Amino acid sequence: MKSERFYVITGASGAGKSTILKALGSLGYSCVPEIALAIVQEQEQCGGTLFPWTHPQAFMEEVLARNIQAYDAAQALPPPVFFDRGIPECLAHMRLLGLRVRPDHVVEAAKRYYARKVFVAEPWADVYVRDQWRHATFERAARSFEPTVAAYAEKGYRTCVLPQVPVPERVAFILEQLEAGA
Repeated sequence: MKSERFYVITGASGAGKSTILKALGSLGYSCVPEIALAIVQEQEQCGGTLFPWTHPQAFMEEVLARNIQAYDAAQALPPPVFFDRGIPECLAHMRLLGLRVRPDHVVEAAKRYYARKVFVAEPWADVYVRDQWRHATFERAARSFEPTVAAYAEKGYRTCVLPQVPVPERVAFILEQLEAGA
């Protein structure tokens, strides 16, 4: 299942990815929210224990499984579809954290592709906010940036760095890239 109409917005934690997706959604574009954050919020609401700090292996396996499910479900959405993070970085973060990556994970994930250009939000201290779900300092959050981007580069994706400008201009930049044949 290959889709050149599926676009990933990835990058540093707190660099404005979800805000961009929200803005794209308000314009009528199909968007898939960040899966890891959704799982944390669900677990908090139901009193669960599946968190990255309590059960990292099980948490990341759930993130990967749900990313695959979200990709498959997005086949029914009108294109273009924008994803807040994607499958390649799930596998990369599992390796980075020293977690087991089963061969069936890799085989299943390899069946799914995004457009070859991935939009990247670099660390941006001016927009980084610590909140209920984002506890890390800006410096610590920025450390995951390089491995995140490398996960896509390793798989042959081209990165397109988003300018650090107000959200409407970032959205316009992305849409211009699509019109230019991203």
